[in-house]
Amino acid sequence: MPVQSLTFAAQECDEANGFGAYHDLYANGSDVGLTGGPFAARVRAHRFERMIVFDRYNSGVSHGRDAARVRRDGFDHIALQLLISGRLAGGRPGDERALAPGEIILFDMTQPQRTRADDARLITVSLAREVVEAVAPVTGGLHGTILPQVTAGLLGDFMTSLARRGDTLSAGTAARAGRMVAELLAAALGEGDLRPAAASSADQILMLKRERAEAVIEARLADPGLDVEAVASVLGVSRSVLYRLFEPSGGVAQYIQHRRLERLRAALRRLGETRSIVALAYDHGFASESHCSRAFRAAYGLPPGQYRAEMNRARLARQSEDGSAQGRLASWHSELY
Repeated sequence: MPVQSLTFAAQECDEANGFGAYHDLYANGSDVGLTGGPFAARVRAHRFERMIVFDRYNSGVSHGRDAARVRRDGFDHIALQLLISGRLAGGRPGDERALAPGEIILFDMTQPQRTRADDARLITVSLAREVVEAVAPVTGGLHGTILPQVTAGLLGDFMTSLARRGDTLSAGTAARAGRMVAELLAAALGEGDLRPAAASSADQILMLKRERAEAVIEARLADPGLDVEAVASVLGVSRSVLYRLFEPSGGVAQYIQHRRLERLRAALRRLGETRSIVALAYDHGFASESHCSRAFRAAYGLPPGQYRAEMNRARLARQSEDGSAQGRLASWHSELY
């Protein structure tokens, strides 16, 4: 697939291309607001296979995704934001942290987030989840993680190079670029302990146990026999320990069902996924189609078949948009699922 590009620029003093135009550009995936400072925005984006790379300048602007928007738009990709210069704060709503130039913040787009940028030059990579998780399984605990320059320098260099050279890459190189980003992200995540420095030794031990349990669950989600006993047996811990670890998530069984539903929702959005709802239910570890449908409707408001139909209709609508920057960007995002 050849690399396609789009450009957009807006500033406060330009009535035709002011904040309203920028707001509309991102309306498909973010609630955009003003921070009170002088507003300006420039965007240069490149569409790769299963990946979008943005070279952006933002000032006086915030982006947010609350829980309602996350449920509504169905985004499921991973986003990496590299701060080149200026000021950027981001993270879970209410827990935003400032980045230093050269640092990268990781966002799981299935979770709420907020960023604020002032006089900031940014490189952002939006990458399909399955490309990332093929080499770097991303758990919910990594959402909002800031990767320091010392561990993510190569990743940042590559992101910058993709933004600079996007127009000149061959189709073959462009097709492999997403996998290369994922490999460098995996290396950065493996470089050191990215947990909050203030966490006590006891808290860190609990976090490690939780991460091990999540890894076991992820590896066996398709197994209908996966339950508390099975996870406890693999880890060599008691059921009571697992209950304590997963209490914030409503318990182990609730967490397993949540992850199965998330995986199923991603499959239903995926372009080219043709398996029946019955097959998908069993392939994702549900005991029956009826149980799967009840749980899916309770979580997302629609049964699986209707949800897939709605996603397909939305994708077709985006692809039929006019050639505006907003329409093209919405279409590109739809191809990440």
